[in-house]
Amino acid sequence: MSDATPTGEGLSISSVYDSYTEKQLLAALYGLIFVAGVLGNSSVLLAVVLSRKPRTTTNVFVVNLAVADLITCLSLPIMILAVLSENREKLLVSNNLCSFQGFVLIVCIGCSFNNIASIAVYRAMITRQRNRSRLIWLFNRRCVAAMVAINWLIPFAVGILPVVSEFGSYEYDDKLNTCSFNPTDQGSGTFSIILVAIFYPVQLLATFLSYSFILFTVKNYFRRVNVLSDEPPLAVVGGVMRPPSHSQPGTSQQHHLSGSAREAFSASNQELPLTAPILWGGRHRYLPANRPPSHAAAARQPARARPRFRRNLDVTFSLFLVVFFFILCCTPYSVLIALLEDKSQKYVPFLGALLVSNSCINPVIYTARHPDFKAVIRCIMLCRFPKIPMKSAFLLRLLRFQRR
Repeated sequence: MSDATPTGEGLSISSVYDSYTEKQLLAALYGLIFVAGVLGNSSVLLAVVLSRKPRTTTNVFVVNLAVADLITCLSLPIMILAVLSENREKLLVSNNLCSFQGFVLIVCIGCSFNNIASIAVYRAMITRQRNRSRLIWLFNRRCVAAMVAINWLIPFAVGILPVVSEFGSYEYDDKLNTCSFNPTDQGSGTFSIILVAIFYPVQLLATFLSYSFILFTVKNYFRRVNVLSDEPPLAVVGGVMRPPSHSQPGTSQQHHLSGSAREAFSASNQELPLTAPILWGGRHRYLPANRPPSHAAAARQPARARPRFRRNLDVTFSLFLVVFFFILCCTPYSVLIALLEDKSQKYVPFLGALLVSNSCINPVIYTARHPDFKAVIRCIMLCRFPKIPMKSAFLLRLLRFQRR
């Protein structure tokens, strides 16, 4: 494909676009991402401010993800003006602002990748109830704060490389008409490899292994529940679990006994302990030894855990959707940037728009699926602030001030 373009369109000769319409289409995509991302991520942050319901350990990473995505979306107007600019001489934004926008994109997108991996790892840890007491101590306040800081520091250290070294540079790209790191500058190929190596494979592996572990745990849980619901109730006789007979307890044993033997049998049954231990759900439970438990009693313990596990499953599925769209949006650009020798191709900025679109998809998933955010964001969107569940102290003060 030739780099030359019709001069009647007012484009630079080195531009990769065939017409100004293509640039307008790319600018429109960035504009749509900007509007949707700012509204969605602002709603996520506002939900945490107005309600105590989303304030969980997992949602610390969700809020950090929303902050990174919001900053990414707020910087997109600079990219829109750069795309609509004819050339470097007629750039609609300053060169310094264009360079700053490229740095912001690198840092915030890298932080988003790290947050998604952190969310997946944390969900995998708390899904395995047996190991919760051992592993959950890793996520106390200090550790969570340290992980949030690391999620920002790693991409910041990578993003500052073009500033302090010769690994590329942040400036206006004359061919792609975008504000990012210059893919044709000296050392840009090495910087692209470093960028992809630090931001993508580790995070992808962590999320894949975490959600594979969650899927395995969920399948085992439902397998145990199905087995318990299909088994007949167990009678504990003398500390031994036995399937109850259809006849009355003791009838078949006493039928062939003499009167004195029946009295001895009855006395021995009365001397049995009232309770006997059995292993149930990994813990020792005590059931009456002189009568079999009913189906309702046998299913009571799993039934109590089902609402909490169902909520855990809903949250995990919502976060799985986040990871799915993360892979869908980020893989094409990350792979091509690492493998392409000539990165000045027309589809590269469009794949970059697909990469950035992940910042506006995450809030939509929270609104539609996440049980902590769904009800709160719905009330915010409908301006029903008095109906927000678990109102925060800040919202209560606002409502009291409004009533005056």
